[in-house]
Amino acid sequence: MINSLASIINNITNTSKRNVIVIQKFKTRRKITYSYLKKKTNSVLVMTFKYALIICLSYMILYPLLRMISTTFTHPYDYGSLGSIWIPASPTFDNIKIAAIIMDYPKSVLYTAGSTLSIMLLQVLSAALAGYSFARLKFKGSGLLFALAIFTIIVPPASVMLPQYVFFRNFDILGIFERMTGEKLNLLGKPTSMLILAAMGQGLNGGLFIYIFRQFFKGLPKELEEAAYVDGAGFLRIFFGIVMPLSKPSILTVGVLSFVWNWNDTYFPQLFNPSSNYLRVRLGMLSAPSGGTSNVQLAIGNAISKIPSDVVRLSSASYDSLILTVCSLLVILPLIVFFIIIQKHFIEGIERSGIVG
Repeated sequence: MINSLASIINNITNTSKRNVIVIQKFKTRRKITYSYLKKKTNSVLVMTFKYALIICLSYMILYPLLRMISTTFTHPYDYGSLGSIWIPASPTFDNIKIAAIIMDYPKSVLYTAGSTLSIMLLQVLSAALAGYSFARLKFKGSGLLFALAIFTIIVPPASVMLPQYVFFRNFDILGIFERMTGEKLNLLGKPTSMLILAAMGQGLNGGLFIYIFRQFFKGLPKELEEAAYVDGAGFLRIFFGIVMPLSKPSILTVGVLSFVWNWNDTYFPQLFNPSSNYLRVRLGMLSAPSGGTSNVQLAIGNAISKIPSDVVRLSSASYDSLILTVCSLLVILPLIVFFIIIQKHFIEGIERSGIVG
């Protein structure tokens, strides 16, 4: 009897202990599960917000480009209809043909690319020399000169328009040309004036490019340059033989920015070299307001002999808007292709250069 009571008590005790252990495990698991769920919920909310923000920003950035692409292939008779907002009901290449003809596209692309590439190379070289000098050479007034170079970033180009215009209208170097030819040179209307501006560091956003190179050169170790000085190398040999090969990230960054900004620039071409061979200048001429017949219709009329007879063309304000949209896409198309090719190297250059330093 006593043994049976003892066994019953032991069973009850063991059962109670097991229940306590199970309850403790349940509480522990419940506590861990709640914390995990809370953390997971916060993570999901943060990721959802990030993706929503990225999608919204991407839509805002890509919307104009996508609309331009859709409009380019829209048939003139379908333009403005609700059935051809995103996907054209009757896709056509007629709009591209008209836009390419009135913009003289092949010739304008080659001229713009050649001019922009020349300016880009001169800007990279002049900004690199100035940036390296500010980063390594210490002389009286270097800080003031660098401050003036940075100051050009915030000074509107129009504020120095008149002095630059007069300078190139009566261009001379220490009176040499006037003594040789009897008069000063007039470089207005010639691409030479824009090349001189780029070579002298006064081109578009030249101060910013100098700053980028200076910040990058300040981050380079001096030991290589000092070793080259000991071996008898001079300033230019060190610059072109050691420093420039190490500066590929900053060269790529400055080169891409210079190419894109000069490609889209209309201020300097219209002031110093007002040629209609520039794509942006030609687009500006087509989109300029006119009192009578639109410039688009005038351009189509002047090029009527080059337009195939089977190409559809209309005479209306909406059709002019359609053609201007196609012309705008043709202007930025080389930049899109250019960026797709070098985007990986450009992003690496931005990360490794001193643009944020």
